Amino acid sequence: QKDKDYILMVDWREAEKAVKAGKAKRYSGIPVIDPAKAPGVAFFMPLAKSPHGVDVSPSGRWIIGSGKLSPTTTVFDIEKVKKAIREKDYEDTIDGIPVLTYTSVREAEIPVGLGPLHTQFDGRGYAYTSLFVESAVAKWKLPPYDEGADMNQYVVDKIPVAYNIGHLVTAEGDSREPDGNYLVALNKLSKGRHLNVGPSIPESAQLIDITGDKMKLLYDAFTEPEPHYAVMIKADKLNPIEVYKKDDPERPKNPDAIWSADEAKIVRRGRTVEVWMMAVRTFFAPDVIRANKGDKVIVHLTNIEQTRDELHGFAINDYNINLVVDPGETKTVTFKAKKPGVYAFYCTNFCSALHQEMQGYLLVKP
Repeated sequence: QKDKDYILMVDWREAEKAVKAGKAKRYSGIPVIDPAKAPGVAFFMPLAKSPHGVDVSPSGRWIIGSGKLSPTTTVFDIEKVKKAIREKDYEDTIDGIPVLTYTSVREAEIPVGLGPLHTQFDGRGYAYTSLFVESAVAKWKLPPYDEGADMNQYVVDKIPVAYNIGHLVTAEGDSREPDGNYLVALNKLSKGRHLNVGPSIPESAQLIDITGDKMKLLYDAFTEPEPHYAVMIKADKLNPIEVYKKDDPERPKNPDAIWSADEAKIVRRGRTVEVWMMAVRTFFAPDVIRANKGDKVIVHLTNIEQTRDELHGFAINDYNINLVVDPGETKTVTFKAKKPGVYAFYCTNFCSALHQEMQGYLLVKP
């Protein structure tokens, strides 16, 4: 067994060229490249045993690799990587894939602590690495480093977390311009951090202030099992649609939308029953659909609400149908009336005091 494992690097531009040149085989329509038959597409880069996370600094220059069986995280220099590829500076070849010489591409090994996994960034020249074994987050400085310096000096802070952290996230920490002052530790265990209500224990997310020299724990929250990945962005960058406006010039009109009970209708064409239905607090129109066994039924449902958070649902249990329709949205469901009988349809999203009365009936004749 060798003393290191590997990061596999893929040059996506070269991979694209290889596919265009016919060097890929297709499996179920997907092009698959054998790197041994397409030189220049893939390279191995040595890393400490059991590599777990690879992250790239905001500048794009520093590649951070962590093997969780080593107490260090390794900083690679993309400029050194490019130079090693140009000069064919390889220390080995595995399955036709060149292995770049470790000492030629490595910038430094940072002694962050036990069980390093993933790394995020703050935009101020610092990196934050999760330490699974140590149950901590290490804050450390990105290059440049002084020649021959003791790397311990670049680990500037460490904060314990509860417990066994895996992933972590800083605000826009995977982007070129991280923007924010907080970090969330996504921990795999939380024992002792909350009220015990039984053997199934939620896991832990902890909010940490990273604005100062020292990290500060602000808040504990609890999550579903195995919190594995998250992205955090600034709230002022969000501009979500809350209501689909009736006369929005920037959105195409749905040809099946209706906006009043007067427009509601049911049309039969042979064995097809087509319904244009509206939903509003607190009724459907039409509220009775008649079909024969074997008919194809098409329901176009428009939620005519123009108020945020006023969603409506449309469910027919025996036909395994459950729509959720946002304010101003139109959705279509198609099914075959296979079962004779009387079936209630009803709203499945609480909408008002008369929510439970918001229902109608599907009548299927034998």
